[in-house]
Formats: sequence, structure tokens, C-alpha cells
Amino acid sequence: MNYNKPQQAIDFPALVGRYRRYWWLLLASLVVCLGLAVLYLKVVKPKYIVCTTLLVDQGDNSGGAGASLLRSLAIGGGGSRVDDEVVVLGSHELRCNMIKKLRLNRYYEERKSMFKRVDLYGDSPIEIDAPDALFDTLSISMTFKVKINEQGRADVTVKKGMFNTLAQYSDAQLPLSVKTIYGIFSVRTTQHYVPHKEYTINARVSGNIPAAEALGERMTTKLVSKKSNAIYMAVTEPNTQRGRDMLNTIVALYNERGQQEKDEQAINTGKFIEDRLGLIYKDLTGSEAEIEAYKRAHNMIDVGLQTKSLIGKQEIADRAIINLETKYRIAGMIKDFVNDPANRNAYIPFSADSTAASGSIKAYNALVMQRMKLSQSAKDDNQVIQRIDEQIETMRGNVVRGVDNTMDAIKIQIARAKAESASSGGTLSNYPSEEREARALYRQQGIQNSLYTFLLQKREENALLLAATTPKGKVVDHAYAKTKPVSPHKSVVLFVALIAGLLLPLVLLYFKNLFYTKFATEAELEEIAAMPVIGHIHHNRHDEFLVVQEGRTWNIVELFRYVRNNIQFMLSGDDDKVVLVTSSVSGEGKSFVSLNVAAAFALLGKRVALVGMDIRKPQLASMLGGISDAPGVTAFLSQSSVSLADVVQHAAAVDGLDVIVGGTIPPNPSELLLNDRVKQLFDLLRENYDVIIVDSAPVAMVSDTFSLSRWADAVVCVTRANYTKRSQVKQLNRMVAEGRLKNASVLINDTSTTLDAGYGYGYGTTE
Repeated sequence: MNYNKPQQAIDFPALVGRYRRYWWLLLASLVVCLGLAVLYLKVVKPKYIVCTTLLVDQGDNSGGAGASLLRSLAIGGGGSRVDDEVVVLGSHELRCNMIKKLRLNRYYEERKSMFKRVDLYGDSPIEIDAPDALFDTLSISMTFKVKINEQGRADVTVKKGMFNTLAQYSDAQLPLSVKTIYGIFSVRTTQHYVPHKEYTINARVSGNIPAAEALGERMTTKLVSKKSNAIYMAVTEPNTQRGRDMLNTIVALYNERGQQEKDEQAINTGKFIEDRLGLIYKDLTGSEAEIEAYKRAHNMIDVGLQTKSLIGKQEIADRAIINLETKYRIAGMIKDFVNDPANRNAYIPFSADSTAASGSIKAYNALVMQRMKLSQSAKDDNQVIQRIDEQIETMRGNVVRGVDNTMDAIKIQIARAKAESASSGGTLSNYPSEEREARALYRQQGIQNSLYTFLLQKREENALLLAATTPKGKVVDHAYAKTKPVSPHKSVVLFVALIAGLLLPLVLLYFKNLFYTKFATEAELEEIAAMPVIGHIHHNRHDEFLVVQEGRTWNIVELFRYVRNNIQFMLSGDDDKVVLVTSSVSGEGKSFVSLNVAAAFALLGKRVALVGMDIRKPQLASMLGGISDAPGVTAFLSQSSVSLADVVQHAAAVDGLDVIVGGTIPPNPSELLLNDRVKQLFDLLRENYDVIIVDSAPVAMVSDTFSLSRWADAVVCVTRANYTKRSQVKQLNRMVAEGRLKNASVLINDTSTTLDAGYGYGYGTTE
């Protein structure tokens, strides 16, 4: 069975009224939250988005001489993919190199005041330095706190985290060598140092790798669109100049890297061409010398005009043979180049006139280019490089087979051309054998000369590529900072602070009510009590217990009068006179309430009896001066010879108020309250008094009150603010529901006067 008060709909006006008294808490919360927000906006530096856009050269037909040379030499497998360049621009290695160049793993700020710190990027009066190898291996962050006085002497403290001190120096002369467990650092002044000026500088120092990782979280690299070759880069930075330097340096390093790749390709190609030129030059010189010697030995002259037609036909065939022999020699060069172990991972600088060979060479060069890019940031034992090496090895076989097929096809074509030349030569069989031998020498010379001319052309083109300095990434927008900071947003911060200032007190009060097992006001008591609440009594700030007396208009006196009026409504019958005052536990002030309620009834001119039936712990005698603590109720109940007149005492301070104290504490209080003399006592009291106020024992501690409740016409349960537990009120609810306390009501004692400051309007003095 549920003895709690039934659940009701939320009374929002009452809820607002309850929380309204905490207006000061709401105001304080708003002031604190808004103040913290303003302080946050003042201390936290705004961060801006710094961005740049660059266009990546794809090596297409519009790429100029450099792109044409790449296509003719088949270098690079047809140009770079923009998606790959996004990866390169956002790579950890590129960020690391940028941090090394700009020394961004060291951050300096000067402390001007408690809430003002100035970023010293580019103009720090001191710098922290160490060998590059130390910064490359340093995995933690350290803070150098440097204080420099007017004499130039410095106090230096090095910390890791908040509490771990790595080194400390006092009154030191700069430059200073600082020894830590991670290495030796140098603290020295820069050109921006002003002598005889005091400085308080904090320098955060970290390794290059951790700095690059932290920067990667603030940096964005992406394509502008899927159909574009443009790449967008952005970084979030409080110092816009540092952000611009970051992006511009990354772009410059990216272009330097691209130029190095081009130069490396051109240098390797030039070396190969020079080697082949040297060999062919020797062969060509030898052929020319042999022709010269042959002519001199045989006194050769030009043939007649009549043979020009036949000779022309044969020359066409001879030119075809020369062209085919040239292609055959080029294919042989490619095969020698591929089979040479020294060129294992080098580009194939020529393309063969065969679909199979050209395709395999293009694919082979693409893999070699990919390996070269990866080898700049990874070691040879990297799994990705090893897989590419396996693919290159497989592709090398494809290249050799394609070249072999090409050479076989060229051999067939050469044989056909020679057959046609032979048929033409048969017609000239009348010519001397010397002429035929000379033509063979000329043919060999033509082959050598054609190869030599081809390589000279490629050498010039390669020199042009080596001299070209066109950047791989063309800057569309130089790094710039957006005008509005990305954080913090002032309006958002202030709005959040306002909401927090409003909600925080409500949340605190909600949880206070949720976990607080007691209550403090009459409104809170009404929420949990299943019986009528007849009022509340302020905290008694006076030096006496009997506060209700004639002529007093104190607030507490008016509250007792209010309670008295409500009790009168409970005594609706003509014979209703007995009011039983009890509580759940001791210490809630029921004797104090009983005394003053009785006095309030006496002020109406009624004859009132105040009976102390809490015979286990009687309090009335000690509260009223001039009244004896015996004889009392226990004497009347235990001795038949004791009459009512023998135990009645008059309260001198209030006319019409008689008091019967508890008397001597008996050994058997429960049995004493169950004998027949109790009925006689109440019968006599009803005959002689208009109102009887009974001060009984707490119901949750002993059963004495239940023995007396049958004689009572009304029961008043006293609770105490911030003392009585909610569970004890629920216990009173259960007793009322079970019928053990009839016509019961409840009041709250010892409430705070500040919670009901409006009460007392028109009542004279306040307390």
C-alpha cells in the first residue's frame, strides 16, 4: 500500500515560487558564468584559418618544352596524378622538413600579466637551440621558463609537465648550456634582445616528429574538386603570419622536391646518352675513315646520270634499311639498358616503336617513378617498396620480351628491304664490285650517323629539361588568412555562458532536492505530507521559550496565532477540546510548539491546560520559569490520592494558562499510560478547561502517543526544517492512513526567516 502523497501535475507557478527565493544564486551564477566567458575570450587567442591554393602540373600537351621532352623520352609514365600529389603535400615528411626550416618546434611567448601573453614568433629575444639530431629523436615536450633581469642575468627552469623539473639555474649568464636527461640545450639571446630590460618568457620545446604530428591535426589538404588539378591547403593558427609562413614553405619544399625529381631523371638520362654518344662516335669515325681509305685505294668517282634511276630505287631501299637498322639498334640499346644490373631501378630513357614494347616500357617507368617517390620517405625494407620491387622485376621481363618481339619484327622488315635492294642491285651487276662495296660502307656510315644525330638531339632536349625551373605546383592563391576567427565565437561563448548561468543553479537545486533527505520550507513539506499543513514557525531568536504573550507582535507570535486559528478549524465539534502534539523523533520542537500554541489559545480568553504527557523526557518545567517539575502527571496516574488540583500549576506570564508537568520519570511509562487514571485525567480536564494541549512523546521512538491518541480530538505533528527527514514524514503519512493518528495535521518548525521575508506585513516589528 502506498502511503506517500499521490503524484500530482507539476505546479509551475509553485515551482517558480519555490526557486524564486534562490534569485541570488541565479544572479551569482550568471555573473560567474558570464565573467568566466569574458575572461576566456580575453585570455584565449583567436584562431584563424590560413589557406592557399595551387595548381599541379600534370605534364599534358600544354606543358611546354619540359612536358614534350618527358613524353618523347617516356620518363615518368605520363605525368603525376593529382590524388598522389595531395598525399605528398600532406605528408608527414614534408611537414617535418617545414618545421625544421622554420624552427616551429620551439614556441616562445612573453608573459606581460596574469591574463596577457604575447606570441613572440619571429621576434623572440631568446632562443633555445640544440643539435638537429636531438630534435629529430626528442619524443616529449618541455617548457623553458626564462626570467631575465635588468642586469641580463637569467633564472632558467626546465619542466616536463606541471611537476617534473628537469633542470634549474639561478642568476646565470647567457648564453647558458642547460643539461637535461634528454640532451644539452643552449639558451641564448637573439638580435631582438634589448639590454637592461626585464623579460619573462616561456618557451615550449618539442621534437620535430611530435610537432609535425600536432600540426597534422590542424592542417587540411584536399582537392578543390574531383575534376580539377587544383589543391586546397589550410591550417588553423592563432598567429596568421606563422600560418602563412607554414603554407608558403610547404609549397616551396614541394616544388623543390619536384624539381629534384626532374633533375635526377635528367641527370641519369644525360649520363646514359653521353655513354652511348661516345661509343657511336667511335664507330662513326671508324666508318668515315674506312670509306675515305676505300675511295683512295680504288680511285672512285660519281656514277653517270643514266644510272640515277636504278640507283635511286636502290637508295630508297637502302634508306629503309638504314631506318630499320637504326630502330633495331635502339631496341638493342633498350635491351642492354634493362639487362644491365646497374640500371635495376632506373628509368628506360627511350621508347620502342612497338605497341607491346612501348606499353610495357611506360608501365615499367611508372613503377620506377612510384618507387623513387616512396624511397625518399621510406627505407628499402618497407613492405610497399618490396612489393613495388617485385612488380618492377616482373615488368622487366615483360619489357625484355616486348623488345625481343620488336627486334624480331624489325629483322623481318630488314630482310624484305635487303631483298628489294638486291633486286635493284642485280640490274646494276655491270657496275664494278668496288662500287657495290663502297655503297655497303656508305650504308653502315648512314646508320652510325643517324644514331649519332638522334642522340645529339636527345642530349640537347635533356639539357633543356635540366635547365628548366618551372615549378610543379603553380600557386593560384598565395597563403592568406581569413578575416573572421574560426574560434572562439564570441556570440556562441556568451550564449553558452548565459544558458549555463541560468541552468546551473536549477540543476544544482534539482540534484539538491533529489539527494537531500530533508526539507526546509512549508512548500516542500506540502509536497510530501499526506495530511494538512497548518503552518510554519520561524526560528526562535529570543532568549525565552514562551514567546507568545500579551501585547507582542513579533513575527513568530503571529505565526503561532495563525497555527492556533487552523487548529480551531480542526476542533469542529462542541466537545472537541483535546489537541495532541507529537513529532516523529526527539529534537523537533514539539514541547516548544505545545507551550506557545497553548499560550495563543489563552490569549483568546479561554481556560487552557497544557499537559506534559512526554513522561520519559519532560521539558515543560525547564521551559517555564517559576514552575516546579513535580508533582505532575506521573504522580496523578500512579497515586489515587493525588487530585487534579494537586498537579495543576499556573503560568504567571499568561493569564488563563494552567500547566501540568510530566513529573518524576517513572520506571514503567508505557504501563502507566494504559491505566484507568488516564481516562479520569482527561475527563476532569474536559470538565474544567476549554482547550487541552497535550505534549506527548515522539511517535517514531515509543508507543506512548498511540496510547493517548484515543483521548485526542485532533493531532498536530511537529516537524523541523533541515532536521526532519522526508522518510519520517512518509512514516507519519502511513500512521495517519492506518488510523493510528486521527484528525491529524502537520506543521514545520524552525524555518528560516529569510525564506519568507514578506511575512509580517502590517504586523509591526520584525525579528
